Order: sequence, then structure tokens, then C-alpha cells
Amino acid sequence: MDFCGKSVVITGAASGLGRAITKVFATYKAELALLDINMEGLRQIKNELQTQKVLTYEVDVTDYEKVQKAGKRIVSDNGRIDVLVNCAGGGKEFLLGFRELDEITWNKQINLNLNSMFYCCKMVLEQMIKQRSGKIINVSSVAGLRGGGLLGRGAYATAKAGVLGLTKALAREVGEYGINVNTVAPGLHLTPLTGDAPAEKIELIKNQLPLKSCGDPEELGELVAFLASENAQFITGAVITVDGGYAMH
Repeated sequence: MDFCGKSVVITGAASGLGRAITKVFATYKAELALLDINMEGLRQIKNELQTQKVLTYEVDVTDYEKVQKAGKRIVSDNGRIDVLVNCAGGGKEFLLGFRELDEITWNKQINLNLNSMFYCCKMVLEQMIKQRSGKIINVSSVAGLRGGGLLGRGAYATAKAGVLGLTKALAREVGEYGINVNTVAPGLHLTPLTGDAPAEKIELIKNQLPLKSCGDPEELGELVAFLASENAQFITGAVITVDGGYAMH
């Protein structure tokens, strides 16, 4: 795969899965536009990728107006937007169950894990329609398929289920413009977020998976890059589960 000359926008790029996905696209020579609220993390990854064209934007993806302004800046800076990887999400409240949630924590999770996906899709949509081409990959979660369980509960699982619906609805609307919209639903991947969990908790989850192992974030990045490539022209509205077999039907 080669993304030379392609403008790739990645949200949540400063850490976790977003950071790993960014590194994969960098190996394929993409022109990167990285969004995150963590500007220090963006500086660090930009320094790591010194040979690449990397533009960074400090953006709170839960702020609709700021996201739209960022989109205009990206088009001004890069001239086009070929790929959006919607990866920002998580939040401290992702493990709260319904009985532990209140209006504030519910809204924080829905805003970060679902509304932000809509905001960022809106950020790129008119430009992609103008180009009559584009790839959008939304990062959901196995929690959205299973109603929670081992990896996220309550509002988080609800929001991630919403991402699946958003993906399918958008894919139906924009396919005629040459835009593909897909979702990946990761399970347990070793990132700084999971690294904070006790080792026994990680082992407990691994032992409940058919493959008895954790996912590699950069391997997930390779899948995202495939979905963003010309090799995936006939794939849209799809949900690809990457969870070691946890959510199999």
C-alpha cells in the first residue's frame, strides 16, 4: 500500500490506538493531519516522524464548531482530505455501569465516543463529496457489539453501538459520491490505557478469549490502512471485529 500524496486525518492521534495507527500510515508515506486535545503528545509523535509531512491541530473533538474550523484549516493546508480515521474516544468513565452513571458522566461518554464521530465526519464530508472520493474509518469497540462485558460498560457501550449505526447510515448516503465508510471494532489491545489495568485483570480477559492473547495496535493499524486503500474499494458499511474471537456469533 502507498499513501504518498494522500491527505490522512487521524483523531486521537496523540496516544493509544490513534498513535499506533498514525505510525502505520507514516510508513506508507501519507501526509498526516493529526487531531488531539493533547498537544504535547502530538508534538512527541511529530518529532518521531521527522521525515514525514505531519501537521498537528489541538482540537477538542467534542466541540462541534472547533472541529469544523479544524477541517477548514486542513483543507487550506493540504488542499484535500482523502482519509478520515475517527479514533478519539475512551474517557475515564468508560467502565461505569448504568447505576453509577449520572447525567454528566452519561453526556461526557456520549459526546466523546459518539457525537465526536458525527462532528468529525461532518468536518470532512463536503470536501470528500466535492472530490467524489474518500475513505472514513470509525473506531468502535467490541463493547458496542456485546452491550459491554469485559471492555467498557453503560454509556460507553451504548455510544460504541451508536458508532455502528452511524457508519451504516452514512455509508448508505454517501456511497454514490465514491465515499466508503467502515468500522473496526477492537477488543483488548495493549495500549497505555490497558497498561494501567492490573496484570491479573489483563490475564482474566485474555483467558476468556478463544485466541488467549491481546491484540497488537499496529496490526490494527494495518487493517485500518487496508480499509483506507484502493484495495478496499468494494467494502462499505462493514463492521470488522478485531477481538480475539470474543464477540463471535
